[in-house]
This record gives sequence, C-alpha cells and structure tokens, in this order.
Amino acid sequence: MAQAMASMTGLSQGVLPAGAASRGRAGRSSGRIAAGAVVVRASAAEGGDVIQTGRRAVLGLVATGVAVGGAALAQAALAEPAKSIKVGPPPPPSGGLPGTLNSDQARDVELPLKERFYLQPLPPAEAAARAKESAKDIINLKPLIDKKQWPYVRDDLRLKASYLRYDLKTIISSKPKDEKKDLKDLTGKLFATIDGLDHAAKIKSPAEAEKYYTETKSVLGDVLAKLG
Repeated sequence: MAQAMASMTGLSQGVLPAGAASRGRAGRSSGRIAAGAVVVRASAAEGGDVIQTGRRAVLGLVATGVAVGGAALAQAALAEPAKSIKVGPPPPPSGGLPGTLNSDQARDVELPLKERFYLQPLPPAEAAARAKESAKDIINLKPLIDKKQWPYVRDDLRLKASYLRYDLKTIISSKPKDEKKDLKDLTGKLFATIDGLDHAAKIKSPAEAEKYYTETKSVLGDVLAKLG
C-alpha cells in the first residue's frame, strides 16, 4: 500500500519511477508503464495524461481513507450510549438564584429616583411584613456606624429605605381616610431623619450619624406601632 502511494505521488508530480524510465526508453513503441495496479502511457507526447492519471489515483486513495475513517468514527459515536441531560424547573420569582433578587421586577426608569418602582407590589399585609424587615435592617446599621464604615452604611440605608418607602405607600393607600393623614405625616418625619442619616454617612460625620440614627430609630418605632 505504501509503495503504491509513493508511486502515485511521483506520478502526480510528473516524476516517473527509475524502473519505469528505463522501460520507457527500451520500449517506446509500446509506451506502457505498470505502476502497481495502475497502468499509464509514458510516451513524451502523453506526459500530461500521466500526471492527470496519477493525481486521480492519489485523490482516490485519499478519498477511500477518509471514507473508512469517517465510518469508523460514526460507528464509535453510535456505540456510545446516549447521556440524558437533567433540566430543572424554572427559578421562582424574585431571587430564585443568587444575584437575581430584582431580576424580574419592573423598573419605571422615567420616574424620579424616589418614585421609581423596582420592587414587586405586595398586598397590604405582606407589604407590612416586608416594611418591618426593612425597619429591622435599618436599626441593625448601628455596628457599621460605630465602625465608621460609611460606604456600607449609605448603601444599606438607601436600599432598605427604598423598600420601606414603597411598602409604606402601599399600606397608607389601604388605610381608612381618618388613619391616612397621621401615618403619612409620621412617614414624612421618618424619611426626613433617614435623609439626615444618609447625609451624615456621606460627609463621614460620626456625631451627625449618631444623632440621626437615634432619631430614625425612635420614629421607626412609632411607625411600626401604627402598622400593628
């Protein structure tokens, strides 16, 4: 097989084997050269036919090798058992996976920042429960204030205050008319103290932060008492 391939390569390049050249000179009348199983004419006038025939033989051998190799790969692939792919259910809304807490919540980007909705609306009872959690997180900022970790104080305060603001609006809208005014006034006072605490964290003032934290904690207690 290797000898035949070498003979075909020589023919494709227009080079005759040494034995074939001597036989060509000895028998110009017949002008036939035998190269393995392939027989070509070796006369000077038909040199182009020799090159073309050699190329066809080489390409035929290459095509045969590719076909055999492809068949072997296909058989190996079919012999391997199919592997099943396990597909789980979709994640639940609002934080089904780490880092997707607000991925499915609406954002009204054309509204002012304080009125921008990026939270899912909840019924009044559930909004009250989330408001209590937000208030608890704001109260728990005291260790960060004591350590003067101002970026964490500011970021956590703004996040929880935005939750609290949104949920308190939901709660106020569900209250009877005679209860709305008192809760709305108390809410306005609460966010005034929260804004003061935010500013204290921005200017990195421990005294201001302590002052507004105390006021915020006191007003938060009054708000939570109204929520029941």
